[in-house]
Amino acid sequence: MTTRGLRIVRVATGLKDLWLSGRMNPVPLFASIGGVDELLFRALNLAGTNATLDVLMILITTLGGTYVLALFAIPLWLRGQREATFDFILILVLTIVVTTAIKYLVDRSRPCVDVSFGARTLPGYGCATEPDPSLPSGHASRAFALAGLVGLRFRWRAGGAAMAFATLVGVSRVYMGLHWPSDILGGAFVGIGIAVLVELVSRRVVLYQRIRKWIIELIPHWPRRKTA
Repeated sequence: MTTRGLRIVRVATGLKDLWLSGRMNPVPLFASIGGVDELLFRALNLAGTNATLDVLMILITTLGGTYVLALFAIPLWLRGQREATFDFILILVLTIVVTTAIKYLVDRSRPCVDVSFGARTLPGYGCATEPDPSLPSGHASRAFALAGLVGLRFRWRAGGAAMAFATLVGVSRVYMGLHWPSDILGGAFVGIGIAVLVELVSRRVVLYQRIRKWIIELIPHWPRRKTA
């Protein structure tokens, strides 16, 4: 057997052993997942300090805030993308509601809550300013919801850029000691899932299309284009 073949066999054997250990005794499997979560957290949060990187991460996490992301609706509306604007606002609202509900159902503590863990936080951005539970990340869910909409409605390059931005938002939350990496993954799942759901409904459900059209027609279409 070749060296490559031996490597494949070893990987397959390792995966089989991991699956069997999780099936027979799920505790070690969950512990290993938690270990990976902690390892990634330490790599991003406890790798060292850098003043420039601190400022950059604060900027990115600020751009992922609810009110800042909501501003995305303004250029959409002004460019005549009325339906996309309506869908985006709906996606944002649904993401906030669903994320908040899951947070309090799961009730997971943020890494910065456990003082003994030694999570590094930045001045003014500690757990005192983030009293809600950790999973899923609200910043990540909102950013990935926006990225999902952009990816589904517009050019793939715009969608790729939006996904990259959402990923940076998630990284900033871990870097600042406010979330576990799995919180970011959960937020991405929620945000993209809601974006896909609204996109499907907007394309296939006639009642939704009628309600959206009726609401849009109630809003003044400013600015009005000048006629010759």
